[in-house]
Amino acid sequence: MNALRPTSILAALLLLSPGCTTTRPPAQAESPAAHAATPALSPAQVALRAFVDAHLEEHFRRSPMSATSAGIHAHDGELRGFRAEERASNLAYLKEQLAALPKAVDRGALPPEDRADYDILENHFRARILDQEVVRSWERNPNTYLGFASGAVFQLINRDFAPLEERMHSAVKRMAVVPEVFAAAPANLQNPPKLWTEIALEQAKGTRALYAQTLPQAFAPVKDAALQAAFQKEQARCLEAIDGYIRFLKDDLLPRSNGAFAIGEETYRKKLQYEEGVTESIDSLLAWGRSEMKRTQAQFREVAGRIAPGKAPMDVYRELGKEHPAPAELVSTTTATLEDIRQFLIDHHIITVPSEVRARVAETPAFNRALSFASMSTAGPFEAKATEAYYYVTPPDPTWSAEQTTQHMSFYNRYALPLVSIHEAYPGHYVQFLWTHRIQSKVRRLFGSGSFAEGWGLYTEQMMLDEGYGGAGPQADRLRLNQLALYLQRLARYVAGLSLHTRGMTYDQAVRLFEEEAYMTRINAEREARRGTSDPTYLVYALGKKMLMELREEAKVKWGKDFTLQRFHDAVVSHGYPPVPIVRQLLLGEDAAPSASR
Repeated sequence: MNALRPTSILAALLLLSPGCTTTRPPAQAESPAAHAATPALSPAQVALRAFVDAHLEEHFRRSPMSATSAGIHAHDGELRGFRAEERASNLAYLKEQLAALPKAVDRGALPPEDRADYDILENHFRARILDQEVVRSWERNPNTYLGFASGAVFQLINRDFAPLEERMHSAVKRMAVVPEVFAAAPANLQNPPKLWTEIALEQAKGTRALYAQTLPQAFAPVKDAALQAAFQKEQARCLEAIDGYIRFLKDDLLPRSNGAFAIGEETYRKKLQYEEGVTESIDSLLAWGRSEMKRTQAQFREVAGRIAPGKAPMDVYRELGKEHPAPAELVSTTTATLEDIRQFLIDHHIITVPSEVRARVAETPAFNRALSFASMSTAGPFEAKATEAYYYVTPPDPTWSAEQTTQHMSFYNRYALPLVSIHEAYPGHYVQFLWTHRIQSKVRRLFGSGSFAEGWGLYTEQMMLDEGYGGAGPQADRLRLNQLALYLQRLARYVAGLSLHTRGMTYDQAVRLFEEEAYMTRINAEREARRGTSDPTYLVYALGKKMLMELREEAKVKWGKDFTLQRFHDAVVSHGYPPVPIVRQLLLGEDAAPSASR
């Protein structure tokens, strides 16, 4: 499972790409109580807010797709950021901002929440510089261009934030630029890993279907004949460009794709430091991951033994996997689980659910299916109208064999699907999203960390069962076995991500890790291993859960008799999803560890 990142989505992560216009974000984005009895700001706080506002203005001028994702729609008809001169300008700008921040703002004079914002922003600059200067996905990953072209138009039809005709006008303008995106790719791509080119060829089918089928279906109700003609003209140009890119991938790039996917230990450590606030050594992180995997496997065997004494644990687990919905019933079955889970949260005082609005279950968009089982796509923090959230589940490919389809659907078996829904919706990512909208800090509403976001989702899977969800007896054991299996898969991601990128693990070895240590079917193990080659820090699920569990124990000690689970959960999610070490500082009133730059 993974949260759908607005093209981090275009990334992860999880730094959410915020959006803005050339003016300040709209007033309706603020909490109704934001201006009630607001205390006077210190000079350092005023300076920080001015710096943030100026940065957001400039950043979103440079990135129209980020603006749309965040719910700011003044740039919906624009598309840029993929050209070489734009990349160079953006990199220079980020370096200028990183150097300017300590000159503009006295960090030592800030109160704790503003100091947290300062550190998050500073490390955001460092992480983005590292991505552009060292990781260089635009040079190494051919899927980057497909993601850009898909996200550019899908985000215009995914939400009804404006009349359909208006959004169609914006789409036509962006589509006029899309051929440039694919034209830039051949000059930029330098010896990618063969696996990544193969993934891009698979993803290209979904991108082509988006332009050939999904877009015209979405815009079919528009009656403006001239607009429809303009759309068809640009659609033909885009399809020609996509077909040309597919030929380039297959005939030119694939035969010469011999690059390595590993980012290396130094870059990996910097990513953890800047994005997650973690400075622990790779050896220490790996040692915990392997130990935790062995401990969880022992639990798995114990629970399997209670369900079917004498039977091989993996056989017990795979037998449960046969109890899954038909592909055509996946969305309706998933929808039916959500209300029951939501009511359990309320009845058992697990966490405050700050909205009556429900998440909508839908099929994962075709262009995103190669790397995702389930995901949550939420509205941007400044979206004023189309605020719905989508819980995506991935149907099997219609071209698959019956065996492949069965393997895929086993992931959604009746004992695993509630856990997936806990992670993605209640009290996982969707509840997290609802709380984030209440935050006044623009920095913490817009920027987040993968270890908190995904760690929270994984933490909730175990916590809900610990609190009694699913009842007792055989039913509880079946749910627990699946919870442990899902945890093993995240622990395998943890070990694979570290090992693929810092310890020389091969793709084939990663596939075997998921099969043998996390008990996954071959087709699902391959999907996980593929993702690990291009998403090096997908260890964030298990890493974040570990840190949140430790934080809960610290809160119990510090709060004593005043500790309740609801108090802890409400307090944790009330800060957005910054790196967990920063949450710890804000929760327990202790100073954060020094920022990555110090």
